Amino acid sequence: MTVKITMSRKNIVILTLVSMMVSLSCLFYVVNYNKGVDLNYTANLDHDVMLNDARPAYKKSTSLQCLANTASHLEVDRKEWEQCLSGKKVEYYLSIVIVTRMDDYAGNQHHRFQNFIDSAYLLAEKSEQKIELLIIEWNPPKDSRRIVDAFRFRRSKYLNHRIITVSEKIHNILPNLGNAPLHEFEGKNVGIRFARGEFIVCTNQDDIWSHNFINAIQSKVFKKDTIYTQFQDRHNIHEDLPASIVKLKPFPNDDIIYNACKLRDQEWGSYVLPGEVHRSQITRDNYWYYGDQAGDFTLAHRDTWKDCRGYREAGGIAWMDIEFILSAVGQFEKKLVYSRDSFACHQNHPNEWEKDPNKHNVVPDGQGIEDLASGKTKLSNKEGEWALLNIDIWENGLECIDFQGGLCW
Repeated sequence: MTVKITMSRKNIVILTLVSMMVSLSCLFYVVNYNKGVDLNYTANLDHDVMLNDARPAYKKSTSLQCLANTASHLEVDRKEWEQCLSGKKVEYYLSIVIVTRMDDYAGNQHHRFQNFIDSAYLLAEKSEQKIELLIIEWNPPKDSRRIVDAFRFRRSKYLNHRIITVSEKIHNILPNLGNAPLHEFEGKNVGIRFARGEFIVCTNQDDIWSHNFINAIQSKVFKKDTIYTQFQDRHNIHEDLPASIVKLKPFPNDDIIYNACKLRDQEWGSYVLPGEVHRSQITRDNYWYYGDQAGDFTLAHRDTWKDCRGYREAGGIAWMDIEFILSAVGQFEKKLVYSRDSFACHQNHPNEWEKDPNKHNVVPDGQGIEDLASGKTKLSNKEGEWALLNIDIWENGLECIDFQGGLCW
């Protein structure tokens, strides 16, 4: 038996339109899923989270989104990219800047770096100050996971995360002593250029924050036109570890990380810094005292960093952290405050940077040290020729992702 179904022209048109709408909806979902954005997330947001988030201003007018697949490549247009890199406006009290790549530096890198990320979260939560964690992912290895796909980032109303990725193409444009795969100081300059914090601290992935620093941030003690450095024990101590060198067990909880660098009791909210070190006090015999391990902690106001044009970019590793301090107080006449209270503790690991001297920048002799500190010798980047200012970063593949952290639920 044959059944003949007839439909009016009107019904056929309606059915065709419905089919087209369903098809377009499915296509829209698939395209955006492949971009890594879960569009369903925005429907069930906690209202309090939206009101009290730490996102930059340009994101607060939009619904929160999340990555459905952190291993996917997030495509953005030129406008979104420029907004992610925007750093002209102060939006946080502090920007934490580090440079890294996922090459298992010194072994067990994942463990130490996750502790660092968690310590930044605790710094924000305990100090209750708006903070930005700005990670410069430099020349990422092609056979490794990217940072956003390898680590856990937690949401806090005081903390925002940004990852700026410097491509292999940009890496290959820059001078390179000894064919180093990562440029620490050039990368930190990129962070300084784009940071949104009033103050910027340049540090390394192996550090965790001390109670001294949490209290100093809570007390808002830092000032403009001043370079701040700290005492930290030498990193070549691997047995009978002193207080500022720590070794944490795998997967430590927040209490362990928070108290690993306690160092001393605090009068919370009333932190007091020591006085200024005048440049006349810095000599060839004691400069190391003020600058040793400065790569793990150097803090200054955003304008102070830019007045000095960041770290001098010479294509090598080591030394430029100390040279920056000497040039800042000598050539640029900035103040120096050195704290015997450690602001950060270093997580113990084998020394790596000493193994290949061909990658090292040149260190001046004793007279050269004193000439830098006095301002007689001037070593700094040229205006407009640092922090990738003289490179077309869009065409050469610089990437940026701006996020607050936490799981989608």
